[in-house]
Amino acid sequence: MNKKSIIASTLLAVTLGLGGCGGGDSSNTGTDVAALSGPPSAPPAQPAPSADVVTINASRNDYIIKTNAYGFSIVNKASSSDVTNLSSTQTTVKFNDFTVSLLAGNKSKTIDQKNLDSLIELYIAFFNRVPDAEGMIYWIGTIKEEGRTIEQLADNFYTSAINPEVSDITGYTASMSTEQFIRKIYKNVLGRDEVDQKGLEYWTKEIESGAKSRGNLIRDIINAAHGSKANNPEYAWVTDLLVNKVIVGKYFSIQLGLNYNTRNESILNGNAIAKLVSPTDTTAAKNGIGITDTALDLTLAKLIPQVMINTSMGNILVELDPIKAPITVTNFLRYTDIGFYSNKIFHRVISNFMIQGGGLTTSYVPASTYFPIKLEANNGLSNLRGTIAMARMNDDDTATSQFFINVVDNPFLNPSVNSSGYAVFGRVIAGLDVVDKIKVVPTERNKYGYTDAPKTTVLINSVTRAN
Repeated sequence: MNKKSIIASTLLAVTLGLGGCGGGDSSNTGTDVAALSGPPSAPPAQPAPSADVVTINASRNDYIIKTNAYGFSIVNKASSSDVTNLSSTQTTVKFNDFTVSLLAGNKSKTIDQKNLDSLIELYIAFFNRVPDAEGMIYWIGTIKEEGRTIEQLADNFYTSAINPEVSDITGYTASMSTEQFIRKIYKNVLGRDEVDQKGLEYWTKEIESGAKSRGNLIRDIINAAHGSKANNPEYAWVTDLLVNKVIVGKYFSIQLGLNYNTRNESILNGNAIAKLVSPTDTTAAKNGIGITDTALDLTLAKLIPQVMINTSMGNILVELDPIKAPITVTNFLRYTDIGFYSNKIFHRVISNFMIQGGGLTTSYVPASTYFPIKLEANNGLSNLRGTIAMARMNDDDTATSQFFINVVDNPFLNPSVNSSGYAVFGRVIAGLDVVDKIKVVPTERNKYGYTDAPKTTVLINSVTRAN
């Protein structure tokens, strides 16, 4: 059978799976044909690079980092034509003096902002320094993904602070007395060199009675510091100082995404910046960071959405293109966000064409879907190997939930004089090897009437947002 005839019979079979209609093949009906449509990028999909770090042998201040519709670009100040456009997987830029974590801004939005501020306060309390971006990203992850509380993290911070390797810098040791510990907290959190006797007695009792761990006593003192302004006007500056330290900490780690390149630099330089914060001013501390690219604000960056397709044969990471296919991406994410794709299958697999799924259960029952969407095939994106597109019926505006991944270049699926085409809306950026495993599974005409159906179920466990 020649390529053209393979394509023709394939399209008829694809129709059944993509449109979500019943079983059968082209020999049964000519109206069941479901095609493909979708949006993202035109270049052939390639496996994601092994490293996501871009190294630049220069100072951070020699470059400007800009955000754009597709991600980030790095511009050399000395030559505006020297521009590096980063891929979606390149999320870290290492300069000679700083490393910039480009995900910091978006990660900060994934937890409650009160918890974000509390994380920064833990850095202040235990190390009296501004936090680094990678540290914040890590702890944000423990809150979001592991369900850890700030109280639990406070004990982790205490353990880190008394580590002998850094205790000479932090000032905390496992052997320090309760009074020494409380005085250290007062200095870091409250900015006070002295401890009132009443306070000393109260906090000492909290620890020695077992009511509070040392880590969680710090949380109580932080909370007390926030109440200073209202409860005791004499110490109103304590509240203002703590608030300003949080502002600077957020500016350093979240807005600018900064990390020093060594642990000692992070502690020593971070401590020096924190010391420049006053109850009435953050300018000196921000200037002390020494970054001239102050227009950068990673909290305003919008990263290209990515989804993880978790299958019984492995994970497939897909990058979507909301710029060129806004309707299709919005539709796909709508199904993603409600967990629609969980326990669906790849019901049609053709080794020299595509793999199709996202609409049928393991019993080949079509799932109930939202209304069909408008076809966005004429968006400049091509059905090349590794791209993902939405399946549809013969009529243009009939795509719902089913999608397919091109396993070879399929230019005949693009819009042409004789065809409206199928809308590409994304591309595989990691897990193309999994796609290649799926494309060669043995297939058959199954008992439900579907041709090119895997003999052994290829399950879609879930589709979830990856960023």
